[in-house]
Amino acid sequence: MGGPRISTPNVTSARVSDLEASGLEDLAWVLARAFRDNPLNLAVIGGSKERRVRSNRQGMRTTLAGALGRAMVLAAGSGSEPLAGGLVALPPLQWPLPPPPLGLQLRTLIGQGLRVARRWGQIFHELGSLHPIRPHWYLAVVGVEPDVQGRGVGSELLHHFTRQVDADAQPAYLETDRFENVALYEHFGFDVESEIRVRGVPVWRMWRDARSYPEQL
Repeated sequence: MGGPRISTPNVTSARVSDLEASGLEDLAWVLARAFRDNPLNLAVIGGSKERRVRSNRQGMRTTLAGALGRAMVLAAGSGSEPLAGGLVALPPLQWPLPPPPLGLQLRTLIGQGLRVARRWGQIFHELGSLHPIRPHWYLAVVGVEPDVQGRGVGSELLHHFTRQVDADAQPAYLETDRFENVALYEHFGFDVESEIRVRGVPVWRMWRDARSYPEQL
């Protein structure tokens, strides 16, 4: 959910590849910082930036660990940054991911705190109740390191994602809590399906119709 704060896909020098297990911890930190100031993050966690990053890291570690081997997990570097952003997308009929091992669940609960974990659980339940039933790719996470946002890293990740979606001739779906991301996703073929409020925060649900050919964007 959410993603890079990029309004226009400009010149990119991003290098995108499949995430290897050895890079999980580093990408978890990048994504933790990427979502630090998102409206839902502020509503659920609050507190200082450092607190939100620490809490996010626990959730991202769990998400990435569950996604590796089951989903598309991409990592992107930019310029001198070896790791600047990442993407997690679930193939058709793979949502939701199976629960993580109990030990990892407990580690996440301790790291985030019961209040925060419960709030995230309520949000995922609410969004899940609106999740499309028909088969589709689910773009679960797109995040870019704050210091390199606006340099095309998110756009390059989305190029890789949409190429795969088009090769499969499947639709795609996402949610974002950042209004400035809506135009970026529209550029890649998504349309707003509805705007809802979750814990008082606007969230845009977006759908991309299936295409039978790769489109050059």
